[in-house]
Amino acid sequence: MPFVPGGKGVLFRVYLATLGTWAAYALIVVVLPFRFQQLGLSVEEYGAALAVYALGTLATEGLWGSFAFRMGSARFLGGLGALTAVSMLALGFARSFVSLTIVLGLYGMLVVYSTPLIRWLGMNVSGPGKAGQGLGRLGLFFGVGLSAGTAVGPLLYLIGGFWMNLYVGTAVFAISTIPLVSIPWDSVSLPQAHRPGQGSLRALLERQFVLAATLVVFYFMVYTLVANFLQYYSISLFHGTVEETGYVIGAARAGSLLAGLAIGSMVDRWGARRAAPAGFLLLIVGALGTWISSSYIEMILATLILAAGAGWLGVTLLPMALARILPANQGTAVGVFGSFEDLGLILGPLLLGVVYVTLGPRDLFPVAAALAFIAMLIILAAPNPRPAGTSEPNPE
Repeated sequence: MPFVPGGKGVLFRVYLATLGTWAAYALIVVVLPFRFQQLGLSVEEYGAALAVYALGTLATEGLWGSFAFRMGSARFLGGLGALTAVSMLALGFARSFVSLTIVLGLYGMLVVYSTPLIRWLGMNVSGPGKAGQGLGRLGLFFGVGLSAGTAVGPLLYLIGGFWMNLYVGTAVFAISTIPLVSIPWDSVSLPQAHRPGQGSLRALLERQFVLAATLVVFYFMVYTLVANFLQYYSISLFHGTVEETGYVIGAARAGSLLAGLAIGSMVDRWGARRAAPAGFLLLIVGALGTWISSSYIEMILATLILAAGAGWLGVTLLPMALARILPANQGTAVGVFGSFEDLGLILGPLLLGVVYVTLGPRDLFPVAAALAFIAMLIILAAPNPRPAGTSEPNPE
């Protein structure tokens, strides 16, 4: 574990950096559809550009993870922060589909540069046995940042157009790097990382990490039911309004964050491996509950159950993935794990989009429930890893 004099102060700076980074992201991304419309670009082009952004994060998060424990310096973090800010401003100069797609891909590659280091610190600075609790707290600041940026972004666009969002978003991001850069990195004893290629990736073939990475793909695929499709089915099936849809998505996001915050310490006591099946069970109940709902209120209740499952898994699967990874390899592990999360966010909309178009919106729910059920069967059927030299299974 890292030795950090004034660890609470370090965590507070990590929280502020997380809050600002994702508030800045939301300030810009929430108005991107308006920018595409303004430039005469189609919805299909908008979707393709966002897919390239997601591929950018998927391609580089593992790479940033392999360098995470060497990033602990003001010069390194400040330099990458400056490059990220430039990529944000460059979105204002991109006026064609090709140029916007390229810049969004570049932004996706850069915006996650600090994510593996921040997540690792959030899990470990408070000491051993508090990983779930740490992730729950970090997730709260992540969610508040996203929510604040999502709420304010459209107002800024009405006031000053896309450039206003870029100016404010870039400024917020730049300010958010200050707490990260100001951490006394010389006093933080990060693990001694292996050089890239010296077996750190090979170490991730450890059975439990592979299991957790597989499960997180299923989890994120299921959660895209709410994140990407509630806007459609809440109106077409449950006769809600656009405004009500926004409230439900906001409530689901808040429910997920609060569930993670509340459950994190419980997961630390039970063990992540033992706790994970219950999270997938909540996803199943939420998806099937939405399927059988006959009113908007019932749909909301089922959505909140699914969101609670998402919050549960959000503080469970990463600690499970790292439980048997040596500290020197954990930076790479966090980054690669994040790439599997990104993979779920890509595969989920693709699969559920095909279901929506070919079978209809009501079939989204049993398909999502089936994905969660498969994941629950996988973890229940997987043998518990055994620590070396013992005959008893390790709950983690």
